Amino acid sequence: MGKKRRLLDEYRFPGFGPRAEIKGIFGDLKARVIRLKRIQKTVCGCCGKIHWSHYDKKVRRVQDLSCGDARIYLEVEVRRVLCRKCGNVKREKLEWLADNPFYTKRIAYSVGRKCRTMTVKDVAKEFNLDWDTVKTLDKEYMKKQLLRYPVAAPRVIGIDEISIRKGHTYRIVVS
Repeated sequence: MGKKRRLLDEYRFPGFGPRAEIKGIFGDLKARVIRLKRIQKTVCGCCGKIHWSHYDKKVRRVQDLSCGDARIYLEVEVRRVLCRKCGNVKREKLEWLADNPFYTKRIAYSVGRKCRTMTVKDVAKEFNLDWDTVKTLDKEYMKKQLLRYPVAAPRVIGIDEISIRKGHTYRIVVS
């Protein structure tokens, strides 16, 4: 048989690996924090140039998909780079983070899938998120879906009128 799967193998992201330490957030019994250690060098978020050093760093807590009833947060060291190529101080681009940098792409995708069948209010309640956050994550999901499956331009448009009741009350149907 192959290697044994370890508990933290699901939390391997490009450039990062999990530390053995898992801790909870004080006061919230259903939340767990997993610290990720850096494996790769820092990459400029603007031009993609690899750097040996960084301008400054900040530890950010990013929400990931829940595991059972426990909410999972990842502690990630996010660096800023003074790039010699483009001359800007930019935050590094981590491809597994959503456009909203406090959430992973996995939770953004999951929220978007749920919003296809449920209301935004219900999804916000299920994921324990703010309504506006669910709305922005849903918009990001819809943009990705439109890039993947572009809407075809219509070739023919049909228009008809249906009489709703006696008199001059009509409904216009466009197909």
